[in-house]
Amino acid sequence: MADIQHAHVRPASVDEKHDDSSKTSMSPGDESPARLENGSLGEEIGLFLSEEEALARIRAHPDDATPIFVAFSPGDSDNPRNWPKWKKWYITCFASFLNVITCLCAGGYSSASTDISSAFGVSAEVATLGLSMYILGFALGPMLLAPLSEYFGRSPVYIGSWFILFVFQLPLALAPNIGTVIVCRLIQGFGGSAPLSNTGGTVSDLWERNESGNAMMVYGASSTFGPPFALVLSGYIVQELGWHWLFWIFMIITGGLWVIMVLTLPETRHSIILEKKAKRVRKTLAKEGAGSAAAFQNISDAHNKADKRSIHTLFAINLTRPIRFLLTEPITMGAAAYNGFIYGIVYLFNEAFPLVFGPGGHNFSTGQWGLAFLGLCIGTLLAAACHPLQERYYLKRVAANNGKGVPEARMYQARFGAFLLPISLFWFAWTSYPSVPWIVPIIASAFFGAGIYIVILGVLNYVVDSYQTYSASALAGVILVRNLVGAGFPLFAAQMYGKLGNEWASTLLAFLSILFAPIPIWWFYRGERLRLKSPWAREHFGQDEDSPH
Repeated sequence: MADIQHAHVRPASVDEKHDDSSKTSMSPGDESPARLENGSLGEEIGLFLSEEEALARIRAHPDDATPIFVAFSPGDSDNPRNWPKWKKWYITCFASFLNVITCLCAGGYSSASTDISSAFGVSAEVATLGLSMYILGFALGPMLLAPLSEYFGRSPVYIGSWFILFVFQLPLALAPNIGTVIVCRLIQGFGGSAPLSNTGGTVSDLWERNESGNAMMVYGASSTFGPPFALVLSGYIVQELGWHWLFWIFMIITGGLWVIMVLTLPETRHSIILEKKAKRVRKTLAKEGAGSAAAFQNISDAHNKADKRSIHTLFAINLTRPIRFLLTEPITMGAAAYNGFIYGIVYLFNEAFPLVFGPGGHNFSTGQWGLAFLGLCIGTLLAAACHPLQERYYLKRVAANNGKGVPEARMYQARFGAFLLPISLFWFAWTSYPSVPWIVPIIASAFFGAGIYIVILGVLNYVVDSYQTYSASALAGVILVRNLVGAGFPLFAAQMYGKLGNEWASTLLAFLSILFAPIPIWWFYRGERLRLKSPWAREHFGQDEDSPH
């Protein structure tokens, strides 16, 4: 067994404000996880040992009741960060593809809303509730699924919630009234929110922070490519087959993905894997009859340290801490407001594009105005192709900072992307006349799509790097606001464009986007001051952590 290294480590705080249970005291530079952790008064807390070291120690000292915390060993094949690259990329791409599909189910509804309105004899505003309720489910889902993911693992949450998205396609396809549509869409949004609460964590499980740039590029592209791509596909489905078939096809797609998920998607959350390793140690020793009852009771995982939080506590933290972040943290406030505004426009466009390109505008058919969203899609992909330049700059700043993270460097491209939004919106606004060739506003929307990708990915990366251990709470607040705004904007799109006209309605959005443009610039040049003022971000100001979680 490897020699035990002595290390005086600051004990994890478990108070309400600084709950640190997602960290372990494993240092990235350690040769072995084996070491002794001491409390603030010098009392022994326990030994951090690999699975093999734990077995060897109990066999050698069966009556020793020193607590043992099972950790990953160097190169441990159970550690997701040590998995083969093909496997890590498969999981990253699959989880990101789920993001695309859940957005397809969200935005694709807009292609059917006119037919649904006619079928059930309701107003366009009532039919639009089907879109808004799904996005509302997006807002509520992560608040409930995040603690379940922490307690049970990512895989069960993916599988269980995706099944909800799949099975509730059936009552939508057979819906007898608008009430069924609205209620089922809300439930679907809750189920379809699993990628929102899980995918970012999955990427973090698989990749170290300074190696995650390309993985985050894929994840970011899926988040911004998905909503407009939904209309590209759904328009012709509704036009050629009718709105019922839209949900039948969604059911086939989501059902097929659910089967693949069950068969191929492994658990990646480090804490859950370590729990299983600790359980395996206890089971092996029990079979051998080695160790005392006291020794058995003192074997746990390095994440929970024999003190796993209850599901009630997890819900209390996940339901209250994001609100605290939104009310007290300027970084979270800015990120939430900016993300909310951008996603509000994205889903507002679901209602605005038919006005610009459909009857009364360029007179496109349902399928044709759906194809108009290709501009947004292409813009997103072009921006993603430029992301390696952003990553190169970030890694250059990290190297100059002795290998420590530099959150402000995440905003390098976002400073310019922020100005793409108002420029493209002004361009789109004043080329919306039917007399202007339809390709001109679509090109404008491509620049808007590029701006969305650059800004959102930069902002989310900045939040994660700034708060680290607490980033899940900060992001939950951002996602909550983002989707609440996204749910509300489509409800007044038709009235706004009807009252102001296509040109001035989009111009209003352009002027509003100018107000947000200083945020990335401020964070790039003055972000350190903001982080120093935050008790949550200040705790990780050294940017030298990237612990398993």
